[in-house]
Amino acid sequence: MNQVRTSHSIPHAEYFPRPRTANGPARWLAVVRNDARELAKFWPVVQNMVTSDLRIRYHRSMLGFLWTLINPILMMATLTAVFSQVFDKRDWKEYAIYLFAGQLPWSLFAGSLGECSACIVANEGLIRKIYLPKLVFPLARVLINLTTFVLSLTALYLLVGMLGARFTPAMVLLPAVTLLFAAFALGLGLVLAVANTFFRDTAHLITVVLQAWYFATPIIWGENGLPATLEARCWLNPAFPFIRMFQLIIRDGQWPSLTLFLVAAGLASVSLGIGYVTFKTHEDKLVYRL
Repeated sequence: MNQVRTSHSIPHAEYFPRPRTANGPARWLAVVRNDARELAKFWPVVQNMVTSDLRIRYHRSMLGFLWTLINPILMMATLTAVFSQVFDKRDWKEYAIYLFAGQLPWSLFAGSLGECSACIVANEGLIRKIYLPKLVFPLARVLINLTTFVLSLTALYLLVGMLGARFTPAMVLLPAVTLLFAAFALGLGLVLAVANTFFRDTAHLITVVLQAWYFATPIIWGENGLPATLEARCWLNPAFPFIRMFQLIIRDGQWPSLTLFLVAAGLASVSLGIGYVTFKTHEDKLVYRL
């Protein structure tokens, strides 16, 4: 005997179409709000990643965290000794301050990109075992390098002060410039995290690219001002506005121009936007590539 089908035995989908999902800006605003809630929920995990990494990095080292200060000091001393002779710089103290103003923020940038590119692959076991928003991994790597940068900048500036560097009113802008550079690095790091998960050669390639990018950026050269033609070419380097602002504030004690600051803010926003969209578009596919 055939049973009469009631409304309770028929799936809801047979009566009504699937609800529409928002497209365009509305969809991405919902994604951003959801990620903001998840990052707030898992923020203690990010904090634990940062503190654990900083603690383990120098575990059983005699000097411990002092290596964070010694490494840049040795790098600055080596570069000053070599390139002050190559470029015939008689005032090596001024050249050392110039190197400090560019070398330290570059370490933040290069370290963030290198570690972000490998962060998803390196945490394969954790990603497969428990649920964590995958954004926490590149975010934690940038925060680790940002913490190291802030501590190194504070301590090393006391040393550089003996060479002639001075505290100036322009330094109140350093936190904003640092956050812009970190946001720029995070955006690129999100793209590299995806690229390296799909193509493992990316981690090796980024080392070569960063080395070439370093020498293309006026960090060890150009401290006495750049010719007009060369300065115009420097604007093709997206890292130039950030490094230039650090040099103006730390070495020259000058306020960066509004144009320079807006260009850097625009680059940071574009980088972070592209990186976020790229990462979220491929986020669900990452686990299948591990």
